[in-house]
Amino acid sequence: MTAEAPRPLPTLVSSEPLAAAGYINVTRDVIRFPNGHEVDRAIVWHPGAVALVVEDADGRWLMVSQYRHAVGRELVEIPAGTREAGEDPDVTAAREVREETGYAAGTLVRLGGAWMAPGFCSEYIHYYLATDLRHDPLPQDHDEYIAEPIRMTVGQIEAAIDAGEIEDSKTLIALSLLARHRARTGAGG
Repeated sequence: MTAEAPRPLPTLVSSEPLAAAGYINVTRDVIRFPNGHEVDRAIVWHPGAVALVVEDADGRWLMVSQYRHAVGRELVEIPAGTREAGEDPDVTAAREVREETGYAAGTLVRLGGAWMAPGFCSEYIHYYLATDLRHDPLPQDHDEYIAEPIRMTVGQIEAAIDAGEIEDSKTLIALSLLARHRARTGAGG
C-alpha cells in the first residue's frame, strides 16, 4: 500500500433506532458523503465475537455442528461466540472454547480478525488458535444445542469445503489466518 492522503469520511446526519433484540441493535442512519450526497444505511450493531481454531494434540480441529436458524439447517463450523459488552476478546475466547468444546485451552494465540459483513453490520470477529487442551467443560449458553465436537484434520476440512459440506465463513477465514500465522512463525501443523 502506498502512503496517500486519507480520503475524507462521510459524516453522520441522523440515526434512528429501528429495533433491539438481545445484544443486537438496528438503526437507520443517514450519512453525508464529502460531495454532499446523502444516503440511508440500515446498520446492525453487534458487540463483536471470537472464533477459535481448537486443535488437539494430533493436529485435528474440534469442529461443532450447530443449528443456524437464518439458514434453516445445521452448519459444521469452528467454535465461536459473542463478546459480552466491554469484554476483552481474550476472556471471551477462553470461555467459549470451554462452552462449545468442553475443553480449556492451555494456550490461546490471537491469529487476527475480520469484519464479517461491513456493508450493513458492525460485527468484528477476533480469531484464535487454542491448543494444549484439557477437559474442563462449562455449560452451553441457553440458546445453544451443540453436540460433542467433531474432530477433523485440515485435509478433511478442505475436502468438506470442496464438497460444499462446510460453508461457514468463519471456518474459511480461520484456514487462511492459521496458514499465514504458521508461515510467519514457522510453526508446523
